[in-house]
Amino acid sequence: MKSDRHIGLDIIRACAILFVLSVHFFLNTKFYETPITNMNMYIQTFIRMGCIMCVPLFLTLTGYLQRNKLPNRSYFKKIIPILVVYLFYSILCIFFRVTIAKEKGNFLFWISAIENFTADPYSWYIQLYIGLFLLSPFLNLIYNNLITKKQKIGLIFIVLIMTSFPAFFNGRFNDLLHFPTSWRAIYPVSYYFIGCYISEYKPKVRKLHGILLLLLVIGLETMLEVYGSSGNGNKFSTYIGEYDSLLILIQAVIFFVTVYDLNIKNSIVTKIISLISILSLDIYLVSCLTDKVVYKTLLKYFYTSQEKILLLFIPAVFSTFFLAFSVSAIRHKIIQVR
Repeated sequence: MKSDRHIGLDIIRACAILFVLSVHFFLNTKFYETPITNMNMYIQTFIRMGCIMCVPLFLTLTGYLQRNKLPNRSYFKKIIPILVVYLFYSILCIFFRVTIAKEKGNFLFWISAIENFTADPYSWYIQLYIGLFLLSPFLNLIYNNLITKKQKIGLIFIVLIMTSFPAFFNGRFNDLLHFPTSWRAIYPVSYYFIGCYISEYKPKVRKLHGILLLLLVIGLETMLEVYGSSGNGNKFSTYIGEYDSLLILIQAVIFFVTVYDLNIKNSIVTKIISLISILSLDIYLVSCLTDKVVYKTLLKYFYTSQEKILLLFIPAVFSTFFLAFSVSAIRHKIIQVR
């Protein structure tokens, strides 16, 4: 384990992967089919909104860590380990789909599935990350050539107007505010530049204040989602938006600046957190298989209603986590790519 790792960043990455698996709980149960009309479903909505910052945290981490990277051969070669890990889990998923799920397809079909990122159903994020990785050195040229702090804040604000503002305001609140949507899809760049800014200026937040503000934002998101569900048969409707939403961006930034400078002295705890952080990509990619195992069992033997399934939230998430972690650790041991 490298001694120069920043445990605060490892905590963020470890939390982010747990948040991903938690969001998958709602995806793999009947949360989105169940009306949000009682306290139990309000709690589930609160948990779901609290965990939805998972991908934004990964994107912000990328900006934080890549801020000084330059567009040279040594940098671009670092994409190879990521592609190798992706290929490994794509082949593993294909094996599962052919042997267990009995899916049909010839050799060219599965090669195409690897190339178009459908072999592993969760690999959409790899498409996103590859693009951001390749752009990072050039985004750095934009960010680092701005001279003043004010200019860099201006850059971030302009990108937010192009991405997060339309994602949150357009079509909501009686359309009182409406922003152009042509550039909304570049929302990962918003998180990237925010990560660069945090990396450079190291903003400080009192931990208690950060936690309270975070809970307040998640509570506001929950209330808005409950309100928005009324126009969708009381079912969840992503009323405030997804990863590109301004409110979710605020939530992710609060969490990031509250946690990134944490320091833990216990060496055993730091080693565990660091290992989870190192294996986070593996855990994410293989969780498409572990989710199938866990939730197939859960729905078959334990599911009676979405309200009652909340009691199994923690066991389900940690079951798929430990299965995914075990497979990831084996891959890390026998196929070392970094």
